[in-house]
This record gives sequence, structure tokens and C-alpha cells, in this order.
Amino acid sequence: MSYRLANFAKNAISVAIYLLGIPLLIREWICRNRVAILLYHDVQPEVFTRHIAYLSRHYAIISLETLVSAIYKKDFSEIPPKSVVITIDDGHAGNFALLPIIKQYRICPTIYVCTQIINTHRHFWFRIPDRSKKVRLKKLPNAKRLKLLKQENNFKPKKEYQDRQALNIAEMKEMRQDVDFQPHTRFHPILPQCTETECKQEIRGSKTDLEKYLGIECLHFSYPNGDYTEREIEIVKAEGFRSARTTDLGWNSINTSPYKLKAISISDDAGLICFRAELTTIPQRLGKWVNSLLWRKTN
Repeated sequence: MSYRLANFAKNAISVAIYLLGIPLLIREWICRNRVAILLYHDVQPEVFTRHIAYLSRHYAIISLETLVSAIYKKDFSEIPPKSVVITIDDGHAGNFALLPIIKQYRICPTIYVCTQIINTHRHFWFRIPDRSKKVRLKKLPNAKRLKLLKQENNFKPKKEYQDRQALNIAEMKEMRQDVDFQPHTRFHPILPQCTETECKQEIRGSKTDLEKYLGIECLHFSYPNGDYTEREIEIVKAEGFRSARTTDLGWNSINTSPYKLKAISISDDAGLICFRAELTTIPQRLGKWVNSLLWRKTN
């Protein structure tokens, strides 16, 4: 399916969801006593402004720590109805432009950063242009993924490029009073595809790095690409993290494991109707179903 056709289908589905009143039903029924963790990556300020303005009118925006503490206490009495948490993955340089919006609406998003890409001119490996190739690479053992990236894209994790893709420390220090920075590994590998040694180095190292950079205590983690197994959960626990966010689609309740926090991925370019539809999780679920069918046909 071409990008243009897929985008048309997505917009059509979003309009149908909106016209049927499903966003209102989801908000007043499912979201009333559960918490949605929204997941962004490199959202532009104008899009982020519209989304946060809408959430501020219809939801309560709380911090990640507020949610995690309530889960540990098994007490949601201090969690407002229809609460959402804002998270942003990777630490893209464009995130710095969101600071005025964060200040304006007095929210405290969590930005999970790759600690050996921030403050450098290194690149994110997953920003290679070939989307289908990227999907295939995610399923390979870590060493083989890196080997193919070097052979076919001349990509090296520690190579310094002309342009900067990630936040630098000066920007993060300016944001620190309003943003909760937490680790997202060092180089964004797919952890279940790593050896146990690699996995420990990525998780432990990212915590050590970020605490040194900002002089903070890091207690929350995000699995790259949302991929994890029981091994990753045990390592995260052993390193002293209180929570870990996945990309498992859904809402969080008092019974959610703090090391398997669910999320709702939001398109970085979502218009308001599309955004409201994505809050229901219906477009994402349909997208996963279609992608699974396409994967079966090509393998």
C-alpha cells in the first residue's frame, strides 16, 4: 500500500470515528478511571500546541511520576478522571522547540533520551529512508543489524555527521525545570535482539550517562521500539528503575505492572480529527492488523 493511499485511508477512518462520536464515548467511559500515556517522537510545535490545547480542555494532564506512584500505592484516588501523561521518545533536536508550549500549559512531559546520541552529531540508526528495510533490521540480532547498516548505509553508531539530530546538554539543562528526562538506552538497539551483556550495557549505561549529564536521579525507562522480554524487565528492575514504558497499546489502571506501562502512539503530524481518533486507539489497532497481513504476504 502506497504512503498516499495509506494516508487517505487513515484520514477517512479518523473522520468516521469522529462522526460516530467514538472519541467522546472512549473519553467518558474507558478514560474516566484509567490513564493514557501518549507517545510522541519528533512532533512539530504547531501540531503539539493544538494537541495540548485540546487535552487541556477535555483531559487532566499529569506527570509520569504521579501515575507510577499511584500504581505502587494501589490508590488512584488522587488521579483526576480522564488523565493523560505526555511522553516523547529518543530526544530529537526538534523537542527543544516545544519548551514554550510546555511552559505555557504548565505540563511536565517525560522525554526519554538515547544518551550516546544526545550532545553529539551522531545519528539515529532508524532514520534511514527505507521504511521496509528498517522493519526488517529490527528483527535481526544486534550485531547483524549493525553490520548491515555499515555495509549498506555506511552507518556507524559513533560516526559524527554534519547535522545534529538530537538534543544537546545545554538545551536539556534549559528544559530541565519543566521536563522529566529519563533514559531510552544509549544507542536505541532492539533490546531482545541484543546479547545479555549488550542489553545490560545499554540499560545501565544510559542511566549512568543521564544522571552524570544532568545531576538527576533516573527512575523511569522506555524500551526502544517498545520491545521487551522478561529478561529486559529483570535488568531494568535490577538497575533501580521504578517503571518502564512499552508501546503495548492501551490504557493504564491500578493493576498495570509499572514495568509494562501501556502507551498510545500519536502520529507526529496528526491533525486534530486524526488526533482525537488516535486517542481511541482504533486507527493504531487497524494499522497493526494491516501491517501484520502485509508482513505475512512478504515472508
